[in-house]
Amino acid sequence: MKSILIAGLLFGAASAAHAAPYLNVEANQSYSGSTLGGTVLDIHYGVESNEGDFSWYAQGGPSVVSIPSEDTSELQFSGKVGGAVAVGAASIYGELSGVTTANDPAVGVKAGVKWGF
Repeated sequence: MKSILIAGLLFGAASAAHAAPYLNVEANQSYSGSTLGGTVLDIHYGVESNEGDFSWYAQGGPSVVSIPSEDTSELQFSGKVGGAVAVGAASIYGELSGVTTANDPAVGVKAGVKWGF
């Protein structure tokens, strides 16, 4: 997991002359029916760049994970690496994300196509 995040950050650093830094603060909650499963607050520093039909980003930082049933909060580390390529009126995108946990790293993958009209 760490090697994936490091590779993404190195990928971002390779084009640092054209990369724009940003701060992304994001809150995510999960529910099962009407029961709150938990909240994750990400505070990420990132870099992004657009070069022709290709764009990419890499971000990472602390995550505060709160689980109401356990009445606790934990500080974790999380990150995301993603990109998109324009193909005509469409954009094909993907993202790899991860977060440290007490037992095992959690990894997420997202991919899709967005059409403009």
